[in-house]
Amino acid sequence: MRFRDTLGPWHPERPGWRSARAGLSDSEIQTLVEVSLRDKKIAGVRISVKDGVVTLAGMVPSAWARARATELALKPEDVRSLVVDDLKVARGESDGRVGEEVAEKIRRYVLYTIFDDVSLSVQDGVVTLSGRVTQGFKVKDMEDVASRVVGVQEVRNELLVLPVSIADDQLRNSIASQIYRDPMFQSYAFQVNPPLHIVVENSRVTLTGAVASQVERIKAEMIARTTFGVLGVENRLRVEGK
Repeated sequence: MRFRDTLGPWHPERPGWRSARAGLSDSEIQTLVEVSLRDKKIAGVRISVKDGVVTLAGMVPSAWARARATELALKPEDVRSLVVDDLKVARGESDGRVGEEVAEKIRRYVLYTIFDDVSLSVQDGVVTLSGRVTQGFKVKDMEDVASRVVGVQEVRNELLVLPVSIADDQLRNSIASQIYRDPMFQSYAFQVNPPLHIVVENSRVTLTGAVASQVERIKAEMIARTTFGVLGVENRLRVEGK
C-alpha cells in the first residue's frame, strides 16, 4: 500500500514548518539585529533572542551607541519586547576629561555661532547642557554631538530656543559688526570660533565667553549698551586667566 501523508506537504502542523504569516524566528531576528549593529559600526553588544524578546548586553562607548543599539534592536518585525538592563556605557577617564571633549565637539559643530551660548557640566558621566540657541534644530543636534563622546552616560538637555525676532536679529548683527570691527577685537574675528558671544532676547543683550583683559570686557559692554534699540546689557564675559 502506498503511504499517504494525511497532513499534506504544507500543513502548518508539520514539525519545523513555518508559514509566511508565522513571522520571523528568533534566530532570524538575532541575525537582523547583528547585521544592523555591524553596519552602524556599533561593537561590544551581545545579542540573544527568546520567544521574540531581544536581550542586549555588553559594553558600548557612549550614550549614543546605547540608544542607537536599542533603536536598531526594535526594528525587526515580530520583536515582542527589548531588555537592555545589562547593556552598559563605558566610563570615561574622568568627568573633567569628558567635559573637555564635549565642549570641543560643540565648538566644532558647524552651526554653533557667536549668537548661541551653551554651557555644560558633567557629573558621574552625565552631561547637562544649558544655555540658549538661535534655532530649534540646534537643541537636538547638540545633544546628539554630546551623546557621541566616549564615556558620556546620559545627556540632560536644558537648552532653550531664543524667540524669532527681526529686531533681535538686527541687534545681533549690529553689535557683532561693531565689536569685531573694532581694532581691539579684530584678532578674535579671524578665529574659527570667536570667544565673545552675543545673546539677544527681546532686545536685551547678554555677553558671554572670554576676553583677554578687563579693558576688553568693559569696551565690549560699552559697544552693546550704546547700540540703538538695546534695552539692557548683562556682562558675563570672563577675563582669561582670572
